[in-house]
Amino acid sequence: MAVNALSLRQGRVPSRAVDDISRTGRGVPAPAGSALWLHLHLPLLPLEAMTRGVAGDVPRVVVQGGQRRAEILCCNRHAAALGIRPGLPLGAAHALGGFELVERNPRAEARALRQLCVWATQFSPQVSAEGEDGLVLEIRGSLRLFGGLDALLARVRRGLRQLGYRADYAVAPTPLAAGLLARARPREIITETCQLATRLAGMPLAALRLPAAWRDALAQLGVRNLGDCRRLPRGGLARRFSPELVNQLDRLFGQLPDPRPAFALPGRFEGAIDLPWEVDNARGLMLAVERLVWELVAFLTARQVLARRLHWFLLGRDGQRERVPLELARPGRDTGHLLLLMRELLARRQLAVPVHGVLLEVDELVATGAPRCDDLFGARDAAQGEAYAAFVDRLRARYGEAALRSLRMATVHHPVQASRRLPAMVSHQPGRRSLAHDETRLAPRPLWLLHRPVRLHVRNGQPIFHGTLQLAPERERIQNAWWGEERLDRDYFVACHPRGDRLWLYRELDGARQWYLHGIFE
Repeated sequence: MAVNALSLRQGRVPSRAVDDISRTGRGVPAPAGSALWLHLHLPLLPLEAMTRGVAGDVPRVVVQGGQRRAEILCCNRHAAALGIRPGLPLGAAHALGGFELVERNPRAEARALRQLCVWATQFSPQVSAEGEDGLVLEIRGSLRLFGGLDALLARVRRGLRQLGYRADYAVAPTPLAAGLLARARPREIITETCQLATRLAGMPLAALRLPAAWRDALAQLGVRNLGDCRRLPRGGLARRFSPELVNQLDRLFGQLPDPRPAFALPGRFEGAIDLPWEVDNARGLMLAVERLVWELVAFLTARQVLARRLHWFLLGRDGQRERVPLELARPGRDTGHLLLLMRELLARRQLAVPVHGVLLEVDELVATGAPRCDDLFGARDAAQGEAYAAFVDRLRARYGEAALRSLRMATVHHPVQASRRLPAMVSHQPGRRSLAHDETRLAPRPLWLLHRPVRLHVRNGQPIFHGTLQLAPERERIQNAWWGEERLDRDYFVACHPRGDRLWLYRELDGARQWYLHGIFE
């Protein structure tokens, strides 16, 4: 049926906005290449928001409606293989085979979409949520960074799989066109505005999500697709329906700007995954942990910061929370390292209560920067420091917080008080190459001191310890103040054993002037 343009002139509500639309014709097209939008549509979000933290290739469905009119909202591919489809009554679905019924959780869906927006900011600073099951990214400025459109799309697809999502996508010069294509013709790619009129002309009118009354009225006029709709007189179309319909078409075809509010990246990371049922084995939480680590690393990459301390919470019923802290010896955002540490932690952990959710919070962020190089070999020392920090992290994750300690010199003259046991991570801070580097101006002292000094015998005026010791000419005299609890009046020497060992000796300055062995150098 031909398009009936005359009937559109029978509108009864002319307005200034309608007159403006009539006078402006088709609008001014946006410059080619000004923007490029990627729309991600998540048709299984109600299901994936509740099941992406658990493994198992079994049929699963989410239903909507009351008990009497319950129908399938969405299902995974295993349920689809049984013949189950969205819109199928629940009773009919049961007749096709067994499946797991997952309760819908709109709160979890909204949180999952918000976390996806955080994740997507690693690809573009311009990210916006679209409805309840989609998001759109402006990617024109990111193509060179990621090596072109194909490479960027491959990164996005791989990242979504790692997070446990399946998404339909499309690329177009306008966000409306990208969203329309992602839902109606997934994987369609249009890169220039001038291509929109031809490529979208055959799209059914239902793709615009117009009110049902508008669709019926347009159908009576013979309008079957977007091309038919664009051929109608603009003024009559605005009078019969609404100026917003004309504006929507102009935004769709790039003839009006369509700015989108950018998602504001939060100052701290908070991610959570709900589980469809309780888990009583810590190893069974690893998949949810992996998903959250990937989200965290994307957040840190977008913010260009590092994480120092991760706060994990295992959520039980009635608000119960079991805390699992993870503190890094050196701030970082390496995915493999974080996953390795969490595997070590969960492998030895016994759950206090069954878990139905996992929460990750990171609020202590450290800005990234170039490593400090104090000399020609600073880069080498920095690499060694990274390896040391990773080694310490793994030991602490495997054996516990209190199982690993390090020794560090303090600026205290008393030898016993100068050697302190601290948590392992403190001894190797960023920007410090080694302990010796800070102590070159001090007399040499060993980190390892004997619990009780050993009295030495003297032969020909020289102390002996499994052989005659060779004393260095330098000495360090240590005397404490008169108000000290312990009288201290000694001369310390560095001695060399015939086997090559370096020892730390002292000689009393009062009384019998005895020699003692107090420490051993590494």
